[in-house]
Amino acid sequence: MITVFLGVYALVVLADVILLLFLRDIPSDLKKTIYGSRRPMITPSKFAKRWDAVMARIETGNPSQYKVAVLEADVIAEEMLGGIGYDGSNMKERLEAVRPGQIVSLERLRAGHDIRNRIIRDPSFALSREEADSILAGYKSFFDELELF
Repeated sequence: MITVFLGVYALVVLADVILLLFLRDIPSDLKKTIYGSRRPMITPSKFAKRWDAVMARIETGNPSQYKVAVLEADVIAEEMLGGIGYDGSNMKERLEAVRPGQIVSLERLRAGHDIRNRIIRDPSFALSREEADSILAGYKSFFDELELF
């Protein structure tokens, strides 16, 4: 009877230790230790599907789809910034939370976000294919830094 009680007690203690480790966000700490920084919680295959959808909009040849592609790329970038630990309620606040040198492509991200803001605020804003490609290349360089490609 004592053996059964001690076995159950050991299992309960083990479960408590595991739960406490997860409450302290140990998986995130392990990822930070392995990679040197936090990594977004997205698999490269899921990311690739989203990025392919963005690039498919560029291939349509429709200028309004170029704008949508930039908007979608900005949303993905905002999610990734939040996923790697930059706090803020929107993209602007998250970009401001980045210290110089932490993200190499920071200026390109800011430029892309500025274009995104112009698209939102000015419905008559025209975006050429070349401009859209340049902006998306900036977002792509950020995603390359996160090793999502």
